[in-house]
Amino acid sequence: MSPVLSRAAGVVTLVVALATVVWLAFGPPLDWEGGLRWLGHGLELGCLGLFTLSARLMFPAAREDASDPTSD
Repeated sequence: MSPVLSRAAGVVTLVVALATVVWLAFGPPLDWEGGLRWLGHGLELGCLGLFTLSARLMFPAAREDASDPTSD
């Protein structure tokens, strides 16, 4: 994937994750019970994964950039 396309996908992923987290914090009813409560927790964990994915897409680690500790 080209760097420009990868960074654009990373920014879009970050915006989607932020929007979902803000909605979960301020938007849904606070009286969710049972399955809906578990769904909310699952969405929060999914957003954490989206944050990680967006960081990897925006700042990909190339093999040339990584330092090799055995070469020192």
